[in-house]
Amino acid sequence: METTVATFVTGTTIRAYDFKPMEGLNKFIEGRIIATGMIKHPTYDHNMFEGYTIEITNADRENDPRIGDIGYVPFEMDFMDFEGRITEA
Repeated sequence: METTVATFVTGTTIRAYDFKPMEGLNKFIEGRIIATGMIKHPTYDHNMFEGYTIEITNADRENDPRIGDIGYVPFEMDFMDFEGRITEA
C-alpha cells in the first residue's frame, strides 16, 4: 500500500471542501489539525484511510451540527478529488 504524505502539519487550520466549489455549491468544514495519519474506524478500530483529524471550528452553515465535533479529512480521494480540495484557512 502506498503511503500518502500530509501537506499540512498538526496545529494548522485547514478548510476541506465536500465538493468542488461552484456557484450555489460551496460545502466545507474548517478546523485545526490535531493529528495526521491513518484514520481508524471509531467502533471497530480497523484502518479506513490516511488523513487529517481536525477539531471542526467552522462550516459553510453557521449552525452546522459538526461544529465543535471531531472530523476526518482524507489526504486523497479515489473519486471526485480535485486541486484545492484542502487549503489552509
